[in-house]
Amino acid sequence: MKQASVFIATTFLGLILILAGNGVSYAYEKRLDDQVSRKEYEKLKQELEALKAQMRLLLDKEAPRRPEPKQAAGAAQVETKPGAAAQPAESISPGDREKEAEEAKAQLDEFLRRQKLLFKPGEFQLEVSASYAQDTAENIFKFETRSVNTSLTARYGLAEDLEFVLGVPFAFIELEQGSSPLVAGSTRTRTDNVGLGDISGSLRYAAWREEAIRPDVVLFLLGESPTGDEDRGLRLNTLTLNAGHWNVGAGVTLVKTIDPVVFFGSLGYTATLEQRGIDPGDQIPYSIGMGFSLNDKVSISTVLAGAAVRRTEVNGKEIVGSAREIASLQFITTAPLWKNLYLEPFVGVGLTEEASDFFVGISVLYRLEGRFPLPFFRD
Repeated sequence: MKQASVFIATTFLGLILILAGNGVSYAYEKRLDDQVSRKEYEKLKQELEALKAQMRLLLDKEAPRRPEPKQAAGAAQVETKPGAAAQPAESISPGDREKEAEEAKAQLDEFLRRQKLLFKPGEFQLEVSASYAQDTAENIFKFETRSVNTSLTARYGLAEDLEFVLGVPFAFIELEQGSSPLVAGSTRTRTDNVGLGDISGSLRYAAWREEAIRPDVVLFLLGESPTGDEDRGLRLNTLTLNAGHWNVGAGVTLVKTIDPVVFFGSLGYTATLEQRGIDPGDQIPYSIGMGFSLNDKVSISTVLAGAAVRRTEVNGKEIVGSAREIASLQFITTAPLWKNLYLEPFVGVGLTEEASDFFVGISVLYRLEGRFPLPFFRD
């Protein structure tokens, strides 16, 4: 009995030792398996992180640059130095955009300065012109006239829709006259004269502005003084044939835009005041033309300008055959050189005997920066 009990106990203990040994072996193998899996996991993790880094690098190279975040309201503005890039569109205020639009429109309309009002109260522009003209008239006698004309014109905005224009001409005239070279024993004389011409001034008022089918309507008053030297022919105007008399007149100008072309025309009446019993005849000046912009800066225009001059009267009696018709066709190009500075070359041909055969010249215009309002015309 005792031996049986020892056998059973020994057997039971052996079973326990066998089971324990198997458990230890299983745990060890499991721990070993766990260690191998963790190493593989760490290796795979490192390879994955390396792939992610490469992907981020490729995406940064291929993707477009993201826009800079907008500056918060109230933040300090970065000072713009000369030559720096222009401000972004978001930083331009509506007032600045409106001002830029007005300046661009004024620049395009510069070629219309003789037809419509472009100057606000206090705005001032100077124009310097120089031209050369040649004219020949021949019958029994032959007359050749060559002249170099310069002029200074000032335009000033007196008030809203009211403008004043002052013109001061200066001329050099060379006159050759005599019998025709085809006539035997012909003689010729030459005279050179230089000096101040007739000073003129005008007031222009914009009665109506262009709207829908209605055109711009500009009314004007003008006057011309006999400041030129009559004895030297400096009072001879190739357009109006003013010969040393006061002139006063009025008229109307119409301007209509049919994009991209601008049409304009004017008609007036100028009375020539009698002096020493001589009245060279009243005048009916007229003009018609068109112009358009080639681009956002350069404009071209064509103008037919002329005047019908009534018969000359001497002591109240009309001289038969003294009526004249003056007409010329002009081609003009207007372009800006710099801010507020414009260049305008022109060329013209005479269409009637009384007009110059041809003339060519150039004008330089400069609009002063800012406004200079008169005290009694302040708006």
